[in-house]
Amino acid sequence: MEMKKNIGASDRYVRVIFGLAFILNVFSLEPSRFGMFVLLLLGFSLLYSAYTQYCWIYDLLKISTYEKTPKKEEPAEPAPAH
Repeated sequence: MEMKKNIGASDRYVRVIFGLAFILNVFSLEPSRFGMFVLLLLGFSLLYSAYTQYCWIYDLLKISTYEKTPKKEEPAEPAPAH
């Protein structure tokens, strides 16, 4: 399975913020072992998807927020003067 990029810049920022929030909540909330496992799993999976710019759920749903940077077009030559 080829992992094509399907996560855009703003989506990456949101995933990093929420991933870090889930991981940091392990220390502030002091959850049970199961809660700690869930928070760490969610946090690291969000950080991993932000790093790789690939989300398998987006792939299943055929969603992409990834924008390819447009190629810079060469300036057109000026029209000849009449």
